[in-house]
Amino acid sequence: MPTVETLKIDKNQQNLPLVSVIITNYNYARFLRQSIESVFQQSYQNFELIVVDDGSTDNSREVIESYGDRIIPVFQENGGMSASRNAGYAKSTGEIVCFLDADDYYHPEKLEKVVSGFLSHPEWVMIAHCWTSVNAESVPTGGSASDRMSQGNVKHLLLKWGKYASGITSASAYRRSGLEKVMPSQGNMGIDSYLNSSLPFYGEVGGINENLMFYRIHGKNIRAHSDNIDRLIKQREAIANFINQSAENQGLSARFDLQRDADYLVYKAIEKGGASWIEILVIIWLSIQEAIAIRRSPKDTLIRLLSRTISAIPGQGILLLRYGLRGYVRYKFSGQ
Repeated sequence: MPTVETLKIDKNQQNLPLVSVIITNYNYARFLRQSIESVFQQSYQNFELIVVDDGSTDNSREVIESYGDRIIPVFQENGGMSASRNAGYAKSTGEIVCFLDADDYYHPEKLEKVVSGFLSHPEWVMIAHCWTSVNAESVPTGGSASDRMSQGNVKHLLLKWGKYASGITSASAYRRSGLEKVMPSQGNMGIDSYLNSSLPFYGEVGGINENLMFYRIHGKNIRAHSDNIDRLIKQREAIANFINQSAENQGLSARFDLQRDADYLVYKAIEKGGASWIEILVIIWLSIQEAIAIRRSPKDTLIRLLSRTISAIPGQGILLLRYGLRGYVRYKFSGQ
């Protein structure tokens, strides 16, 4: 597996790639300053910072305007996440683009590490890295869903399993030359779902198995534990459409079959009140095959197997989605 060399920063950083960091915000004034400051505290300083406010009704504008010309502000009427990120991307000029949700924040070496990765691997169109989960008070509570990110050509994984070990929005970075082939983003299921399933058809992906971002789980963000089954099902269906449309655009004949998506089968089982034991065995078998193909770590494989199996058992799926695996176990043993 390729390694990511540490970039030696010199004083003439203008010779290195400009990074566009795009923060998107809606009513997160209480977190926004920490997000902005995490960019200014980067060890790699050749960046432009664009902050898109999506019609906030709190004091977000005051926070943004307090930075003067240190940032590039974009104020717009509320249009949703995709509209905000598309607006920020349209304003950006960097060779490398990073998105950052206003309630998340970067590790000080995030930009340095992703720039190093892109310089070392010109074949990479995007890079994902691991992250640390924190609560509303920035206290660590856990880590990435995957602790070993995929690298290389992952088209075959997308077409067979509908996934690979990828990052979330704030834990990814993109080469502009790749984004130009797929942006603006489509749909309203999250830009990471769209880019993770479409961009790999235009180049290889890179991975950094280090926690370079802090992802805040506070109940209102879209990836906080959610039992919105309808949305989760629609998200998997949208990802399948992105994969198959990208394959068609590239002239490939293979297509992804949703019936091979273990997560989709779990969500459909929850929707109908639970799965039969035969259906649960199918989900377990698919999960094992998927883990081997993606080369997931033993820890990651075990967590996914447990989560999917428990979720498919009648009456347990909603509880696990609502509390997460750790919270589910605590709830079962303590009732809290």
